[in-house]
Amino acid sequence: MNRPKPATLAVVPLDARPCTRSFPVAIGEMAGANVLVPPPDLLGDLIRPGSCDDLMSWLEDTAGQVDAAVVALDTLLFGGLIPARRSRLDLETLVGRLDRIARLPVRLYAFAVTMRISDSDVAEEEMPYWAEFGKAIYRWSFHADRHAQLGDPADAEMARQARATLPGSVVDDFLSRRRRHLAVHEHELALARRGAFEVLCLTQDDTSPFGFNQAEKRQLVASAPANALIYPGADEVATCLVGRWINDREGRSPAFRLQAFPPTGAKIVAMYEDRPLSATVAGQVRAVGGRLVEGGADLDLLLNAPATGQGDLALQVGLERVDSPERDLAPLIERLRRGPPAALADVAFANGADVRLWELLGPLDLSRLAAYAAWNTAGNTLGTVVAMASAYLSGSFDPARHRAFMLDRLADDYLYQGILRRTIRQEDRTLNAGELGDRLAALWRERLAHVPIAGIRASFPWNRTFEAAVEVDQGFS
Repeated sequence: MNRPKPATLAVVPLDARPCTRSFPVAIGEMAGANVLVPPPDLLGDLIRPGSCDDLMSWLEDTAGQVDAAVVALDTLLFGGLIPARRSRLDLETLVGRLDRIARLPVRLYAFAVTMRISDSDVAEEEMPYWAEFGKAIYRWSFHADRHAQLGDPADAEMARQARATLPGSVVDDFLSRRRRHLAVHEHELALARRGAFEVLCLTQDDTSPFGFNQAEKRQLVASAPANALIYPGADEVATCLVGRWINDREGRSPAFRLQAFPPTGAKIVAMYEDRPLSATVAGQVRAVGGRLVEGGADLDLLLNAPATGQGDLALQVGLERVDSPERDLAPLIERLRRGPPAALADVAFANGADVRLWELLGPLDLSRLAAYAAWNTAGNTLGTVVAMASAYLSGSFDPARHRAFMLDRLADDYLYQGILRRTIRQEDRTLNAGELGDRLAALWRERLAHVPIAGIRASFPWNRTFEAAVEVDQGFS
C-alpha cells in the first residue's frame, strides 16, 4: 500500500473530556495525521457551555489549513452535549448557526446527538426537574410509544398514570425542547441532502426500544439521505468519524469479520441501547466506512460478550447476568494468544472491562491486539475499537502512538473503571490527582507487571468519579 502524504484534520469535540477530545486526536495521530483541536477552555463541561462564537471563529480560521474537519454540531450550536439538553436558544438562532457551518470551505464529517430520555431521578446532566420527575417522564415516554407501536391497552394506562404525575410546566418544557431538537435535526438532514456534509451521524444517547426519542428517530430515518447514519452512540462518534476520514483518505473500506464469544452474545441487547450487539457492531462498522464479511477480512473483530445480559460496573447493577450461566472464556483466550492480531471489543459489562477475562489471560503480548476498548456503552467501546482498527490498518500507521493509546486503555478501562472506581466510591473520600495516579500505578504493577511503565498520571476532569483522565508514562520520550 502506498503511504499517503501527511494530512491535517480539525476536530471540534463534544466537550473537553478525554474520551471526546483526546481519543480523536490519538486515533488521527496513530494514522500519521496532524490533528488540531480547540483549546480546552473554549469547550464546555458538566456545568459551563462552551463558547459557541469563539469555537466557530476557531473553526473558520482553521478551515483553510486542514484537509477536513470532524465537527460536533451540538458543540457549535449549544456549547456541548450537556448544554444542549439545558439550552433555551431559539430555533432561528440554531438554524442560522447551522447554515454558517455549512458554508465552511472544508470537507465536513458532522454529527449530532439526539436528545435522550434518561430513566433516572438524577438531574446532574439534565434539566433541574429531572431530579423529581425523571423516572415518570421516562415511563410516560416509553409506554406512550409502546402503545402507539403495539396497541397494548396496558401501555396506554401506564402512560396515562405517569403523565398524571407531571406538572403541566414540566410537560410543556420537555415537549418544547424535543420539538426544537427535532426541527434542528431535520435541518441537519436537509443540509446533508444538499451535500454540505461528507457524512452526517445522528446518534442516540442512552436509548431503549420505545420512547418519544424512538418515535423521533423513525421520523428522521424516513427522510434521511444516503450520507446520513442514524444509530446509537454519543461520546465515541468524533473518534469514529476520524476513523472514517482515515479510511476515506486512503480510499478503502476495511473488512471486519465479527467473532462473538460466546456466539449467542451477539444476539443480546446491550444496556442503554435498542438493538442486538450484532446490529450495534454493524452500525459502528458502517459509520467508520468499513464492511462486515464472513471471510477474507482485513481484521477479526472479537466481541467479549455477556452470557445473558450486560451488567453496569459504574452502577453495580445486573452483574450476575454477565456470567449466568457461566461463560467459557477459553475459546476467546486461545484466539487472543495464538491467532493473528485482532481487534477486541470488551462489552461484557457497560462502564468498564471484564476483569475475569484479564485475570485468565495472564501476561499477553500486546502486539496481538490491533485495537482494544471497554468503556461506557457498547457503542462507545465498539466505535473506539473500529476507529483504532482503521488507524492500525492505515498505510501511515504509527506503532508507538498505537502502543501509547493501548496502554492508556488498559489503565483506564481495565484498572480504573473495572477495579479502582468501585473501591474509591466505597471509601467515600476525595482523592487528589497524585493519589489517583499512584494507586493506578500500584494496580498496574500487581496485574500488568509484564508491561513495564514509569508511572501513571490521572485526574477527575469533571470532579466526579464516573470518568477519569488517565495517561500512562512509558518512561521515554
